[in-house]
Parts: sequence; C-alpha cells; structure tokens
Amino acid sequence: MPLRIGMMGGSFDPPHTAHVNVAQCAVDCLGLHALHIVPTGQAWHKARTLTHASHRMAMSQLAFGSIDGVVIDPCEIERQGASYTIDT
Repeated sequence: MPLRIGMMGGSFDPPHTAHVNVAQCAVDCLGLHALHIVPTGQAWHKARTLTHASHRMAMSQLAFGSIDGVVIDPCEIERQGASYTIDT
C-alpha cells in the first residue's frame, strides 16, 4: 500500500482549536500515514507582521504534537522570499 502523506499550510499565528481539529480529521478520515504542518515563511498576502518564525514553529509543535503522524515542516520558513504554495 502506498504511503498517504498530507500537507496543511498556514500562518499558524497562533494555531487554534479549529486548526488542530482539521489536522486530526485529515489524519483520521483520509487514513494519512503522515501530515506535514507547514507554517508559512513570508506571508505576502498578510498586511500585518507575523510572529517570528521560531515562535510559530514552537506553537505549532505544541498544538499539533499530540496527533500521530504529524511532522512540523520548516520548508517554507527556511526558504528565502515570499511563500507560495506552488513552490512548496
């Protein structure tokens, strides 16, 4: 059986209960082996300044860490320039 891997992106500034519920539902309902939570790097579409990336990564780990198969993926934070889903 092939691996089923999902991705869920967002600013997660801060992550909240609805984010966590969607992530849990994705893992359960779609039978995912892994779900990559991808906090955005530079959000070109947001008028406000986001909380520092290291803090959003830490908040994401705390919020999603209890869900089996979740990986907090820093790929957009580590990339230079604006974050676009198509690049991820």
